[in-house]
Parts: sequence; C-alpha cells; structure tokens
Amino acid sequence: MLYINQLGYPHIPYEHNTQNGGRPPESANIASSGCGLCSACMIVDHLVIGGTLSLEECRQMSYDTEANYDVGTSMRRLGPAIAERFNLDFSMTNDIDEAIAHLQAGGEIIVNVGGDDENGIGVFTSGGHYMVLLSYENGEFCILDPSYTGRWYKAEGRREKVRVVHPFVYCNREVMIAEGVKKRDPAFYMFKRKN
Repeated sequence: MLYINQLGYPHIPYEHNTQNGGRPPESANIASSGCGLCSACMIVDHLVIGGTLSLEECRQMSYDTEANYDVGTSMRRLGPAIAERFNLDFSMTNDIDEAIAHLQAGGEIIVNVGGDDENGIGVFTSGGHYMVLLSYENGEFCILDPSYTGRWYKAEGRREKVRVVHPFVYCNREVMIAEGVKKRDPAFYMFKRKN
C-alpha cells in the first residue's frame, strides 16, 4: 500500500497565491503545504487498478484547477478533477455516519482536519491538514497521515487519543468528531471506484 510523507519533498516547489494567504515562494513546497497532493496520490494508488499519480502530475492538476489559490490545496477543486481523470465517484459530506458507511463500502476519504484551538493542541495538526481515511473497523478509523513524525503523536494531549502502528494512525469516532473535523466544511472528501 502506497504511503507518501510530504516531509520528504522540500525540494519540490508548490506555488500558492500569496494574495490569499498562501506561503511565500521561498517556503512554498510539498513539505510545507502538500498534504492534499500526497493524499490524492495515495487515494489514486489504492483505488485505481494500475493507476498512479505522481506528485508532479498532481501539483500540475492543482495549478490547472486553481486549487492552489489558498494556503494549501482546495480539495473542492482538486477532488472532482482527480475523480474525473481516474473514473472515480466523488462526493463531499460533513456527516460522520455517511463517511463511515462510505469506508465500509470500499471507498476511501481525504479528511479535512483542524488544529489547535481555545481547548488546546490539535491531535492531528496545529493548523489545517488533509489525511487519508482507509477504513473504519472495530470502532476505529485507520488513517495515513502524510506528515507523520514519530514524535508528533507522542506529545501529551495526543498520545492518549490515538494509537500508532507506523505508518497507520488509529482513532475512535469521538476523537475524529471532537478533535478532527469540528469546524471543517466539508470534512470528508469521498472517493470510490465506479460500479
């Protein structure tokens, strides 16, 4: 199963619209802002038989759809383009039950998680972040985090809320609702093979 960690790609530029809060050119790269691109490439590898999408190709799709006009990547723009190119069904929701049903039906999800707030540190990120939800079994989401570091989930306030079996991160439904997707709209970008 393909896993891509964005932190290994500081040498690949990823331009953003600095007028809309994007990173300046000297720090705009996959390592700093490419979680959405990495997540999209993983989804294609997992769902499309014989399908591959390189980071460079995905970055170009982001440019072509103007998904790079913010700080990171607009999955509202990039998601439909990925789905069309690779003949996948695509939908969005904020409903966690719908997301769980989608995973249990064989789909995968790019989840849009939030970070630090007035209640403390973010479990998955300090700011905004995309990750891949692979499955939901035995009351846990199985996650591929494209910015995984060994120390991130060991911090107090995080370690008791997740379980890590590298490269997989697991959390229960309550953590995903309370710590992940609150205040994110949409929270779940859902991809599935067409029937």
